[in-house]
Amino acid sequence: MESIKNNMAYEELLKKLESLDSEREFVYKESRSILVSFPKVFTLLHEDKIDEAKQILERLRGKLYDLQSKTDTRWLKYLLPAQIEYVEATVFLTVIEELRVPSQKELNSEIEAYLLGLLDCIGELRRAVYDKVNEQDYGKAVFFFDSMKTIFENISSFSYFDNVVPSLRRKIDLARRLIEETYIDITKMKALKI
Repeated sequence: MESIKNNMAYEELLKKLESLDSEREFVYKESRSILVSFPKVFTLLHEDKIDEAKQILERLRGKLYDLQSKTDTRWLKYLLPAQIEYVEATVFLTVIEELRVPSQKELNSEIEAYLLGLLDCIGELRRAVYDKVNEQDYGKAVFFFDSMKTIFENISSFSYFDNVVPSLRRKIDLARRLIEETYIDITKMKALKI
């Protein structure tokens, strides 16, 4: 009995797989290098160093869009964490500067990154509430709290799309808890006249 003819081209397959792995590794590393810069942006925004934060955010946006344009669709999932951080930072900046929430179209982001970034922004807004309370700027504290609620109220009904946007329900539940805890803290502060 004859053996089968082997046309699998092992070496060619190996080269293709190694090439794909190199692409994946490149996208992952580049995305991580973008991602690690966002904490600095948030720190600057909380310190009211808006211009410096905007410069860094603009540079990160350029790097992120450049990487996105070069990335094969199979590796786009590695960009999602950086895209979420970009949306979160940009929304927070826009709320501070322009008193509004930018649209998904304005941010040119995927719906997953947009929704998850908005929900993460609720945490930054909560921190801003406490910063303003500590500064005794109660009007601004209430503004940031109302901003938290506005974002949440516009997204909370999407929780049943968790199968479309993984972890959406979990983040919505977390946002709900943050809003409730912040409300309780604000109520206590009012009662204590802090």
